[in-house]
Amino acid sequence: MKKRAVITSKYIVLAIIAAIFLLPILYMVMNSFMPTKEITEAYTSSADHYASFHLIPDQFSLEQYYQAFLRRPQFLKLFWNSVLITVPIVLIQCLISIFAAFAFTKFEFPLRDVLFFIFIILLILPSWVTMVPNYMMIQKMGLLDTIWSLILPSAFTAFGVCLLRQSMRYVPDETIEAARMEGCGVFRILFQIVLPQVKGGVASLMILTFIDSWNMVEQVIIYITDKDKYPLSVALSEYAGTDTGIIFACGVIFMIPALLIFLYHSKEFKNARV
Repeated sequence: MKKRAVITSKYIVLAIIAAIFLLPILYMVMNSFMPTKEITEAYTSSADHYASFHLIPDQFSLEQYYQAFLRRPQFLKLFWNSVLITVPIVLIQCLISIFAAFAFTKFEFPLRDVLFFIFIILLILPSWVTMVPNYMMIQKMGLLDTIWSLILPSAFTAFGVCLLRQSMRYVPDETIEAARMEGCGVFRILFQIVLPQVKGGVASLMILTFIDSWNMVEQVIIYITDKDKYPLSVALSEYAGTDTGIIFACGVIFMIPALLIFLYHSKEFKNARV
C-alpha cells in the first residue's frame, strides 16, 4: 500500500507539472477560436475595465484563421520566411554533421582528438559570444539583411557533430571492417551501414535543430533590418498589441510544423543512443 501511495503521489506531481507546461499552449489554442469582438472585450483594458484571463470561448469561431489565411496574407508570407530559413539550416547542418561525425568516429588522422576537443570548446561557448565575429564576417561577405546571414552561422555548428559522434560510437568497428573487405566504399558504408543504425541520433538532431532554428529571435534582430524578411517567430511581436486574435491563430499555426516533425520521428527520438 505504501509503495502504491508513493507511485500515485509521483503521478500526481508529474500531472501537475505537465498541466503547468501545457496551460499556455491550451490557452493559445482556445483563444484562437474566439471571435474578434470577444477577444477585444476580454483583453482591452481601460480605467474601469481590466484585461481578464479568458480561457473558454463563449462562441467558437474560425474568424482568426480566416483572417490569417485569406484576409491578411502578410502572415502567411512571414510563415514561409520561417520555412525558407529553417529548412536549409536543418539540411545543411545534418549533412555536415553526418560526414564530420563519421570522420571523427571511424577514421584515424593527425590531430583528430585535438580538433574534436576544439569542437567541444565551441559547444560550451554561448551562442551570443560568437554573434559579433559572425556579424563582422557576414558584413565582409555582403550578406547582411539576407536570409543567408541567418542560415550560414546556424548551419555550421559543433552540436550536431558531437551528438552524432556519440551515436556512431555504438556502431561496431568489426561491421565496418567486414564491409571494407567486401569491397564497399566509404559512402556506401556510411549510407547503407552506419546511418541505418544511428537513425535515432539523426532524428534527434533534426528535431532539435528545427526547433532551435524555427524559434530564432536574436540573430534575426541583429542581422536583418528589413522587417518583410522577418520569420514569424519575430514578426508576431510587432502585432502583439493590435491583432491579438490573429496572434493566437498564428501561434497555433507556428506550433504545428514542430509538433508534426516530433510525432513523425518520435519513435527514433525515444530510441536514440547518444
